[in-house]
Amino acid sequence: MASEPRRVKLARVLAAALDVVTIAALGYAAVAIVCAERFGRRDLERDSVDDLPAVSLLVPLHGDEPGLEENLRAFALQDYPVCQLVLGVARADDPALPVAQRVAAALPDRNIEIDVGELPGAANPKIANVLSMMRLVRHPMLVLADSDTRVNPAYVRCVTAPLRDPGAGVVTCLFAGVPDDTFSAKLGAMFMNEQFIPSVLVNRLLGPPRHCLGPTNAVRSTVLSAIGGFEALAPHLADDFMLGNFVAARGLRVEISTYVVRTMVSDSSLEKLWNHELRWHRTIRGVQPAGYAGMFLTYPLPLALLAFLLAPRRERAAALVVAALARIALRRVSSRALGVAVAPAWLMLPRDLFGIAVWACGLVGKAVRWRDADLQIEEGDLLAERQPHAAR
Repeated sequence: MASEPRRVKLARVLAAALDVVTIAALGYAAVAIVCAERFGRRDLERDSVDDLPAVSLLVPLHGDEPGLEENLRAFALQDYPVCQLVLGVARADDPALPVAQRVAAALPDRNIEIDVGELPGAANPKIANVLSMMRLVRHPMLVLADSDTRVNPAYVRCVTAPLRDPGAGVVTCLFAGVPDDTFSAKLGAMFMNEQFIPSVLVNRLLGPPRHCLGPTNAVRSTVLSAIGGFEALAPHLADDFMLGNFVAARGLRVEISTYVVRTMVSDSSLEKLWNHELRWHRTIRGVQPAGYAGMFLTYPLPLALLAFLLAPRRERAAALVVAALARIALRRVSSRALGVAVAPAWLMLPRDLFGIAVWACGLVGKAVRWRDADLQIEEGDLLAERQPHAAR
């Protein structure tokens, strides 16, 4: 009988500790709501002049992912004076190659070129593909974009506009998840829209950005050469993060564009979503270990719920209600700021519980899965050397 009071006491101690972190998480949520609301009031930055530097838009490909042909057509149909679109696959048997060829054939008036190959020895498979694509690049302004993003004709104008300022070294973009009809894809889009992007906006309060985000990055070729080219990114899993880091180290600014790209989320199962998000989490842990350790503070709802379940009290019930309201508010404000549909409210708790589980798993381990390739992290975000001809 004596053991039961000890268990009850332990539950109360844990609940009290959770009270503290729940208050901190609610503070974070309040700041995130304000930051998302401010970003939603931004003016879209776009150059209206036609005397603009020629641009090479690079889109590495892998697999015939859902919506790929529409995505590539959107990249090709840019309202920009001179824009070369370079599409690349690592191998000739990649199912994305026929899609790229169809788009090029359907738009003969657009400057579309296709590269097949990758640089042997590059640990990062995406950058290995990009390094091969660079042999086709002709222009002094580069935009590197993910193939699963959807853009409008103003995209290149918007994302390159800040580079007219010589103090701007690289431009990156926030992104909004647009899911297909599957349950797992909806959860994946919610992570992007309601947790990751708000955390990026909050992070801006701590100082000028020093890293880039994955879906789109624009850089002048002179700046890229100054940091060692894409070759400098090849050993890193977090190539986008390191691009911004290397540019900032040269004394140039990392700009976050007012343009938001649409990421088409098509993780067809919870297993695929888990692997996708676990790669993100272990990548973040590798480059920002302290920040990653505190990421659980972005989950006020499950924290408040757990505190209430461990030791129910009126104050904890009130905190749980406040956490739920804050979570609803952040969901609405961030979706409005990013210009995407609001996810169903009933998905909030499953999304947050799934996220907490991925975060906990991401605290340890060095294996990640990138598309259909198994990669191994050696130290930080540095990758072990890939075997020759490994699938991406």
